[in-house]
Amino acid sequence: MTKQWKITSHPANLRQVRKEMEGFAKSIGMADERSQAVGLVLNEALANIIRHGYGGAVDKPILVTAEQGEKELRVVIRDWAKPFDPSAIKRKCEDELTPGGLGLVCIRKLMDDAKFECLPDGMVLTLTKKLV
Repeated sequence: MTKQWKITSHPANLRQVRKEMEGFAKSIGMADERSQAVGLVLNEALANIIRHGYGGAVDKPILVTAEQGEKELRVVIRDWAKPFDPSAIKRKCEDELTPGGLGLVCIRKLMDDAKFECLPDGMVLTLTKKLV
């Protein structure tokens, strides 16, 4: 089963996509806590794309695809923003409670796998979370 969202980079779109992603995750057998973790990570990743990749522009395209694997949920986020290298970002300590920089912490902590791919015209982030 696959679900896809084509949205613009307007922050008002984040809540709806997050809630629909959580619903999709539950519909394929993921427990509430795990589906909420996926929703949080999706929200953080999209917010980073909007804030950093698109510089706050509200009309740029973002494509989100959720795919049910045999024992996992795979979420692919494609943007056409300026690429970045996540390994170049200074790692934030998990107990450091200062604003900013928590998106990558959430991705690393809450997902089973995350792959960033720089393209000539943007980025692809592939996130994986086991169903159980």
